[in-house]
Amino acid sequence: MSVRNLLDAAFAGPSVPGARASGFTVTDLGSDAWKEFLLGPGAAPGRSGSWDEPLAVLWKRVVAECGAAQRLAAEHDVDWELAPHESKAVLALCGPDNVVVDVAAAALATQREQWERERRFARIHRRLPANLVGLVPADVGALRSGLLVEHEFRTSTYQVERDRAVRWLRALTGTAAYLAAAHMVPAPLALDVVTTAPLDEQTRAALRLPAPWSLITHDPVPLHAAEADDDELAALVEAGVCMGPEPVILGGLIAAQPDGRLDTTSGFLLISSLDAAGRRCWMLQPAAFGHHAGGRVLYGYAAQLAFARWTPPPVLPDPGPRPTSRSTLGRIATSEADRAGGFHGVRVLDFTPPPEEPPEERRAPAGSRGPLVFGTWRRAHWKPGVRIGIRDSDGRLVGPVYKDGAVEGLTFSRERRFFPRARVRPDLPLAPTTPVYRIPNPGAPGR
Repeated sequence: MSVRNLLDAAFAGPSVPGARASGFTVTDLGSDAWKEFLLGPGAAPGRSGSWDEPLAVLWKRVVAECGAAQRLAAEHDVDWELAPHESKAVLALCGPDNVVVDVAAAALATQREQWERERRFARIHRRLPANLVGLVPADVGALRSGLLVEHEFRTSTYQVERDRAVRWLRALTGTAAYLAAAHMVPAPLALDVVTTAPLDEQTRAALRLPAPWSLITHDPVPLHAAEADDDELAALVEAGVCMGPEPVILGGLIAAQPDGRLDTTSGFLLISSLDAAGRRCWMLQPAAFGHHAGGRVLYGYAAQLAFARWTPPPVLPDPGPRPTSRSTLGRIATSEADRAGGFHGVRVLDFTPPPEEPPEERRAPAGSRGPLVFGTWRRAHWKPGVRIGIRDSDGRLVGPVYKDGAVEGLTFSRERRFFPRARVRPDLPLAPTTPVYRIPNPGAPGR
């Protein structure tokens, strides 16, 4: 399915709490609401400062990092650094003797072997759930290989102008996804990671990523949860954040600068929706970093990569003399190490669910205006400066953390910690939702 048709299908349906306009495409974002969700206010394709210029910068980088630039130089005597990347998409170059070189095909070719390997393994491992709920680290290969199809590796004549932007985006994101270190967020934390409160300036400045490119995946989270305010998010959580045909977020792709700092040139959200036939498809869609909904999600991913603890991928069993045979892949697919992400090198966010305890009954403090009647939800957030006790080689605290005698650097240190979404005063019921009634239309049939 083409990117254009996928996006048309993805954004045509209504979403809660508000409806979205249809007609969303790669080359023309159309709806101001969707443009603001992904890129923030004021950005638009085709004008100075629009999304295509940041993508051109990343495209220049991707072609160099994947090895295609070296092939262009060795096989066609083409210097990739001299191409005008920041002004337009460079999909094809003219080499010696007027030979036209398809740069997109050259970049994708560097990842074809790994794409075929993951696609084959995905067929052996298991069929993805229809709703993509309950993903495991071993499913990352199916998600990543699903970003590309066979014909995209072939050379193109680029005769149809409207297809050029589609091919450029697919080549850029498909190649970058295979350059990326894979990460997975456990299902219980997916909603919290996507809806994390905005980071403070000091936290954004402290972001340092573990790899040049990082791909994050998780269970689907509806897009309307990412854009909801606190009250709307609380209502969605209470309603179960039901997922239907509306578009969802499955993760993202972000880049780091050479020194590890976050590269805010552009990020990508892994967006999925049902197509016209009811099949679920997904793609990486450009999104700008910022204070808008899509930008907040990207910053939330970056914070997890920078500050959270990630479990390294386990070691796979010895593949034997035929590592790519079907029998070997089948044996790996049934191993516990593969389910934990060993085959795809997936790092999993270290998360231990809190114990389930009955809500504690609390009394109103003396001098208060009166007892609270309702509880509330607190959005997931990062908190800087949390005291962490320093421990010795046996795991025992070396001294007090908060009491007299606590000394920073000797008995405790300060770190940023992630606090998942939680009920404030869980012993109290939530406030009832306000009923909304539809005004009947007297002229409607049957009225």
